[in-house]
Amino acid sequence: MKRRIAAALMMMMTAALAMQACAAEPAPAPVQGFETGKLTIAGQAFAPADILDARALPDINKKVGILLTLTPPAAERLGEITAALIGKPMSVALDGKTLGGELIRKPLTGGTVEIPGRWNLSDAEAIARRISGKDPLPDDLGE
Repeated sequence: MKRRIAAALMMMMTAALAMQACAAEPAPAPVQGFETGKLTIAGQAFAPADILDARALPDINKKVGILLTLTPPAAERLGEITAALIGKPMSVALDGKTLGGELIRKPLTGGTVEIPGRWNLSDAEAIARRISGKDPLPDDLGE
C-alpha cells in the first residue's frame, strides 16, 4: 500500500512539474505575414498596424488601384494631417517610391485612402500585401 501511495505521489509531482515547465515556456511566435515596406502618407510614416485593410481595387477602365482602410486612431491622424494640407498635394509612398498623389480639397476623415489605378491586378495585390503585411479582409465577414 505504501508503494502505491508513493507511486501515486510521484506521478502527481511529475505531472505538476510538467505543467510548470509548459507554463514557463514562451508562447510560440505568431505566424509571420508578408514582408512589409515603409508606408508614408503626406510624408508621415504609417505602420502596418495602422492599416486595417489594404486591397487591390479594379476600376471600370481595367486599371487597378489600391484601397487602404485605416484604424480609427490612424484615420484621426490622417484627418489632422490632411486638414493642414488643404489646397496642397498629398503623396502616398512605399519605400520612398511614390504610389500616387492627389490635391487635398478637404480633410480626409473617413479612414480610407484610394490610390488611383495604374497597376495590373497581381501587382496591386502584391503592393497591398506589402503595405499591410497580410491578405485583405474577406468581402463577406461570414466567410
